[in-house]
Amino acid sequence: MKVFNTRSYVWLIYAILWGMVWAYPVLTTLVIAVRGGTTLSWNSVLHGWAGILPFFLLFLLHRLPVHFLFMRHRVRVYILSVVGGLCLFGFFRYYSGEEKSRVLHMQEPCMLPREQPLGREPVPGKNDMAYEEGLVGGRPELSGPRPPRSVGYGPVPEGLPKPLLLDLVIAVLMLGFDLAIALLFRYQKEQEKAHRLETEHLRYELEHLKAQLNPHFFMNMLNNIHGMVELDPAKAQVMIMELSKLMRYVLYEGAKPRTTLSEETGFIANYVELMRKRYPSRKVHISLELPEENRERVLLPPLLFISIIENAFKHGISYQNPSFVEIRLFMEEKMLHLHCTNSIHKHPPKEGCAGGVGLVNLRQRLQLLYGDRFTLDITEKDGKTYQVKLIIPCEYDTDTKYGC
Repeated sequence: MKVFNTRSYVWLIYAILWGMVWAYPVLTTLVIAVRGGTTLSWNSVLHGWAGILPFFLLFLLHRLPVHFLFMRHRVRVYILSVVGGLCLFGFFRYYSGEEKSRVLHMQEPCMLPREQPLGREPVPGKNDMAYEEGLVGGRPELSGPRPPRSVGYGPVPEGLPKPLLLDLVIAVLMLGFDLAIALLFRYQKEQEKAHRLETEHLRYELEHLKAQLNPHFFMNMLNNIHGMVELDPAKAQVMIMELSKLMRYVLYEGAKPRTTLSEETGFIANYVELMRKRYPSRKVHISLELPEENRERVLLPPLLFISIIENAFKHGISYQNPSFVEIRLFMEEKMLHLHCTNSIHKHPPKEGCAGGVGLVNLRQRLQLLYGDRFTLDITEKDGKTYQVKLIIPCEYDTDTKYGC
């Protein structure tokens, strides 16, 4: 996700939340007006908005300049700024509440007790009704005294700001929520950045390993053809043509992240055919078994098996002694298997050793591509047979909806 889209998403969330907060006084006043059968009181709406405005200004102050101090690891300055903002918010809420209380109390009339004639005591209830009924033209008649009322302010009107402590708690929770949202999106951004860096690093390592594989492969092929130039020049020319096909695949298909199993098996078949021309002796037995089904649908990294096959021909063929190379590639239970077995004649590799640059790079590629989802088993039997078993997950083109 890009940074611009992330910021837009955050502001969209806050716009929705604050829109609900600003709409709350309008909706409540509208509901009261509908139930009472009266018109919408905009004074009540403005009174509700006046209570929301300090929180909104504090949020903007924290969201725009202050929380960037925290993001830039200036924690002390951030804490001082938040404390200062809360202090200003508290003073504003306190003095605005006091001023509003004085205004409302000044508008409330002070009812003083009426003087009562001597010798008469007020009768509760009755004198009140007589007093109310004696009002003529807005002036009371002396038909009966009204009971005394308490001197001072009347009841506290509704709609005053909440207690200051509650306002401060709400303000702290609001700022904490804003900071949590900012940290959440920052963590997501850092995770995406780390993922991109890891992907680029893996791609660089894979390209580096491919760059090592190509010269190593061509060097071995040229050495094989060099031996045929003096013995059989005509066959050497045919081998050079076959080598050009292999080079075309390595240069074009090898640069892709994935290729089809059909292309890979075609490359393996051409390589094995070239080796058969290189070793035509009856003492050399070469067998190749390739899968026939789903070859167009199965995907795999290019040049993944050539290191194993190349190593088998390099260390398993001898002109003097009987030798063999057996290659079997098949699919089983959504896994792709390669079994490569060859005889040992000269400088047999040690147990567990990758056996050269090609197999060392292969193991590294497999770890980068599959992690722990692959199996590479290298065994030596009685110093005469060398076997490599490679098992990788069977991938396929999702557009075809066919598997292994």
